[in-house]
Amino acid sequence: MKKFLLSLILITAVCCTNISFANEIEEDYLDIAADYCIAGDYNSAMEYLNKILLINPDNKQISDLKKGLNHIIAQDKRSYVANINPLVTQAMEYKLAGSTAGEESALIQASKGNNAYLAYYYLGNFYRAKKDYLKALDSYNSAVSNRPDFAQAYLASAIVLYDIGNFQAVLNPIDKYLTFNPQDDFAYAVKSRAEFALGMLEQSRHDNDRALDINDCPEYRFDKAKILYKYEAFKDSKELFTSLLNDIQTSKIYEYMALCDIGMGNYNSALLNLDKAIILSDDDEFLENKYNEVKEILENN
Repeated sequence: MKKFLLSLILITAVCCTNISFANEIEEDYLDIAADYCIAGDYNSAMEYLNKILLINPDNKQISDLKKGLNHIIAQDKRSYVANINPLVTQAMEYKLAGSTAGEESALIQASKGNNAYLAYYYLGNFYRAKKDYLKALDSYNSAVSNRPDFAQAYLASAIVLYDIGNFQAVLNPIDKYLTFNPQDDFAYAVKSRAEFALGMLEQSRHDNDRALDINDCPEYRFDKAKILYKYEAFKDSKELFTSLLNDIQTSKIYEYMALCDIGMGNYNSALLNLDKAIILSDDDEFLENKYNEVKEILENN
């Protein structure tokens, strides 16, 4: 297995010297993919190769590397996990067979042996899927106790903490994760959203900018528009929300557009956007009340 990992690193190094990058982001993504390969996390490595191809679809060398990694995933992933902790492989087989009891039992057994960090990580994923968030967090914490440099467990903890609304607690594990992966746009986005929920607008804006610098995607621009709204930059916020309509058409985007309109005193436009938000929502009482408020303002005027 060590020979395989060294071979993969060599392939990556050769690619780094031969590929003409459109920008430094592609090079950073390739470095991150290599790091994930070293850790045995091939699926995450594949995600970063895909990100490069989104930026530069004609990059044949990356396409070839992706094909090679697909082969590695198909041929060697099972043996890699089996070598580290065979009971984790057994748990995967139970999962494929639909036996959640067998999967849990095998992972608990695996957590008592060598390389327990991997078993704890999969246990965390198991409990998270069951919405047993306390057990999921305990498992992820055990994973990093067994292997403090296992970055994925920090990220998983942060995501669970965000999902359950414990925004303050998100910051510590996400910062630890970013020490290992300082160019992960998603991690900056998670951190920015937690800071936004905590009212830490300046920090949220900074981390949102970091995410956008790495990956200028609609989801992060939506976050930026929300931050601008909180800053009461209603015109800039509305323009950004409007520019996203080709990519995102949800009740929430029309709601924010309406709130920007209200902030600027454009009540006719606010009423139209609230109407669209209500159509796309599921009996949202807040939207109904806001619609009636704006309608009353227009009638009084």
